[in-house]
Amino acid sequence: RPRWVVPVLPKGELEVLLEAAIDLSKKGLDVKSEACQRFFRDGLTISFTKILTDEAVSGWKFEIHRCIINNTHRLVELCVAKLSQDWFPLLELLAMALNPHCKFHQYNGTRPSETVPAGVQLAEDELYARPPDPRSPK
Repeated sequence: RPRWVVPVLPKGELEVLLEAAIDLSKKGLDVKSEACQRFFRDGLTISFTKILTDEAVSGWKFEIHRCIINNTHRLVELCVAKLSQDWFPLLELLAMALNPHCKFHQYNGTRPSETVPAGVQLAEDELYARPPDPRSPK
């Protein structure tokens, strides 16, 4: 199996490049930078495809998963900044990031919530999603 690395740690290349891309996009300057456009087309697609869909997800430590979700939040912010442009590569990445059936979300779907304590009942209009029932078969 080939080994690969996506630098997801805080202040790593992915975070730094995402922050720069968000900044450029908000200023409307991303379209003037071929390097930024190449990052959108290639770097983001390759990076997020690997960290969200690869079988290796199950072998990573929890801290790596936390870094991935933080970078995914940045990806969503970038997609929001570019939403008016219907930039399809980013929209496809957004669909992948929000897909509950990708390897990353399947693996993390059984983790207890960090924001809502176990056993707390929320009104339906306050609840975004329910975790899967651990008693039901996969």
